[in-house]
Amino acid sequence: MIHQTSRPAYQALKRKIVDGELPFGAPITVKALESELGFSAIPIREALIALAAEDLIDFYPGRGFFNKRLDAESIALRLEFLQNLLLASAATLPHGRKNLVRKRLLDDGIRLREPANSVFESVKLITDIVDTYFPHPTAIFTRTAIAQCARYLVIDGEKHGPEGEIGKAAFSYLWLASSRQPVPLTERLQMFFEVRKQRMADTIQAVKERDLLAGHPMVFSGATF
Repeated sequence: MIHQTSRPAYQALKRKIVDGELPFGAPITVKALESELGFSAIPIREALIALAAEDLIDFYPGRGFFNKRLDAESIALRLEFLQNLLLASAATLPHGRKNLVRKRLLDDGIRLREPANSVFESVKLITDIVDTYFPHPTAIFTRTAIAQCARYLVIDGEKHGPEGEIGKAAFSYLWLASSRQPVPLTERLQMFFEVRKQRMADTIQAVKERDLLAGHPMVFSGATF
């Protein structure tokens, strides 16, 4: 489904999911998206299939597509997977490309600090860099894992502080990885993810209360995030 990544319907729907415009556990129908996004049924259905293949949404035969629901165990597994992929990306970064990565990070970091940036734009900046400078297939897995974890890390940041934002966290880590000096990459990255795992129950409870007050009593367990 990689061919879908450059298509407008795919990008528009992925933006809605990553930016948190869909309640957790909510059904996603082609008919509703046609009017919301302004695309016909065929490209929307293709985008839904692609996003389900990337595990950003759920597909149940006979029932349709659904936004992911919150589940602590699955979130923990996703965070651990992303942590390992970032470590692998750093380990496979060719020494000769480190200066290029740093220049790219400096240029895009200015955009990342702009308050108007959406979660989706932060994710896109990071995944563009990963796609450009890190070996295949590490880049493909890493960009998907970043998108999968983005919503939870933003929720964590809203509850506990902005250091949980995926864009800033990944930029900080890639900056360390592109350094020519030895740095304690493993320890710093592990600490970042361990803190988020430890306060997961508190974060999920806050989301439940927020969505109930907003009139979205979605299901928060029984499926992955």
